[in-house]
Parts: sequence; C-alpha cells; structure tokens
Amino acid sequence: MSQPEGFVVEEDKVCRLKRAIYGLHESGRQWFLEMDNVLKELNFLKLEWCNCVYMYKNKFMLLLYVDDIILFAKNRKDLELGTDLLKRHFELKVLSKTKKLLGKEFMEVDGKLFIHQNSYIDKVCKLYSKFKFPISSLPIPKGQVMSKLDSPYTKQEVEEMSNLPYRNLLGSLAFVAGRTRPDIMYAVNLLSQFQSNPGIKHWQSFLKLLGYLQSTRNYKLDLSKVNNLNLKCYSDSDFAANRDDRVSIGGYILLLDETPISWRTFKQRCVSLSTMETEHVTLTEAAKELIWIKNVLNNECLNLNLKDCLLYCDNQAAIGFSNSPFENQGTKHIDVKYHFLRNLVYDKVFELSYIQSKLNLADIFTKPMVKEQLMRFCMEIFQI
Repeated sequence: MSQPEGFVVEEDKVCRLKRAIYGLHESGRQWFLEMDNVLKELNFLKLEWCNCVYMYKNKFMLLLYVDDIILFAKNRKDLELGTDLLKRHFELKVLSKTKKLLGKEFMEVDGKLFIHQNSYIDKVCKLYSKFKFPISSLPIPKGQVMSKLDSPYTKQEVEEMSNLPYRNLLGSLAFVAGRTRPDIMYAVNLLSQFQSNPGIKHWQSFLKLLGYLQSTRNYKLDLSKVNNLNLKCYSDSDFAANRDDRVSIGGYILLLDETPISWRTFKQRCVSLSTMETEHVTLTEAAKELIWIKNVLNNECLNLNLKDCLLYCDNQAAIGFSNSPFENQGTKHIDVKYHFLRNLVYDKVFELSYIQSKLNLADIFTKPMVKEQLMRFCMEIFQI
C-alpha cells in the first residue's frame, strides 16, 4: 500500500502488508476465509453449492453476508446455542428477530412470512419526487417501442440528458426488480439497454415505471406457500424483440411449490433464426438456474425430500428439438453450448413439459402486458 502521510524519506517506496486491512480489494475475501475457518473449527458444514450457507448438526442454519449473520432454527434454544458458539471467536451485536436485511423487509402475519421493500420504494420515490413522475397502472404500456433511435444525437441533447440521474434510477429499480418485484423486471431490463446514451423518451418511461412502483408498493411475496417441495420453472422468449439488432429476449421464473425464488429477463447473446431456436436458447438459461437450485436443495445437510422438478415451455417445436438427438438443415447451426439442455433432458435431471401460453408465468418477462394479463400474474405471485 502507499505510504501514509508523514513519511519524508524514500517516498517512492510502498508498505508491505502482513495482514489484510479494511478497504482493500482483497479484504472481503480474507474476511470470508477467516470466517470460513472459524465455522469449520466449530463443526459447521458449508453447503456444497452455496458458499455462504452453513448447517450445524441439523440444529440451525447460518446465513453469512460479509459481517451480517442470520441464524435460522426451529426453537430459541438452538438459536442461543449458535449465538454462544460464535461469541467464542467474535464480538457480536445480537439483534432480535430479523425484520430487515440488505434492503428487504420481512413481515409475519397469521403464521405466514412475507418479503417486501416498501420502505426502500418510498425512499426512492421521495428522492425522485422533484421530477413529478406520473402514477401509472402498467410498468410499460403494451405496444410501446423502445429503440436507440430515441437516443440524443446533438451535443446539446446529450448534455441535457447527462444532467438527469438515469443510471442512478436504473440501479435503484434494478435492486427492487431482482429481489421482490418480478413484475417490473422486463421494463427495467429493456430500459437498461439505453443507459450509455438515454433519450428523453427513455427517461419518461423510467418515471412512469417509478409511478407504477409507487402505486403498487404494498405488493408482497408470500414465502410460506411451500408444502410439497416441488420445483417448477417457467420459460418464455420473444423472437427478434430488439428493434436495433433483432436479438431476442428471454425470461424465466422459478418457484418452490407456489413461492417464487428466482426470476430473470435477459437479452440473448446470439441472433436466433426462428422462434424454436429462441425458445431453446432461453430453456438452456432456465435449465442452468434450475439445476443449481436443485443441487442446493438436494444437499445432504438440509435433509430435504425434493420431489418433482419441472421445466415448462409453451413451444412444442423447442421441446421436440430438446428431446431429439438429430440435426437438420434448420438446426445444425445452433451453437454446441445450447445442446447442454439435451443432455439434461436425456439424463432426466428434470422433466421438460408443455404449457399453454396463457398459463405461462414467464410471459411477463419477455414483453409488455395489458392490464388484465398483468393483474392475473400479480394475483398469482403477490399478496396484494
């Protein structure tokens, strides 16, 4: 590290560190290694597929995020045991039942557990209230086209847009979309594609999205709808959706029974030549997330009995192609990495099944919805 102030001799020399100090790039990793060693000495077992989750003799689970530690147990006695073990090595500040964690809030009502970000949303809305954003009933209107053609071209236009906090608002809404609000994920992903040179139309769409978020800030995800341990993943795509480069949009949502635990909207990394090819690429991305979640839940430490594992798609051609080992003139160009899905289907890691488009929950991650479609999704996913 650079010499601290006060050294006047040999100023071109630097200090050699004998241990990690706060503020270095390596500090976070060094702290994790220290914490990991201590937990292993205390006979904690780390989940094989999840670096920051530990189990202690099937009594309680420990979740680690930097220096924040959350303990989960069935009774207070086990929680006190975990606290006592950690106090042997660390100076702890023991708080009460977890109500807030990393920008998320937890709420118990009638034996059910909900997660939301009401306070964070209110904070963001207050921060941007000076822009007088309109209240909207949709994240993004159906039929609205977004393109780089709406980006500024003149120097004056670019300077005017540079004074608007486009990226700041994008970061705030992306934080909400990825944690508790899957209904705005598509809109956030779409508007993020113009962050390098946003236009006034893109900014106005962001303000409308913020207005929608404020009007629906009381939406909560119910984490209690888990009974049979069935893992379901819905996948969908929109062929050649991007007006600038004709790249398709993909999306998926993964549920444990009826509780959503992972979702994503993404712009594909290749130009697909057909709807079938687009769906196949999206299925591959969904399958990667599905098998990771499956591996986490199947860890011996958790002692869970995971039952069905299903991947849903509304395109019969993509399902048929994924089940077939053969190529033809229309499919032999598809990149080999996407045939990863075929191996998973062949090995029966999960069941690939057809679902009608109107029942596909992933539809909302690939295109704008009319209000009726949006409300149908929200009623199924959220506690409104």
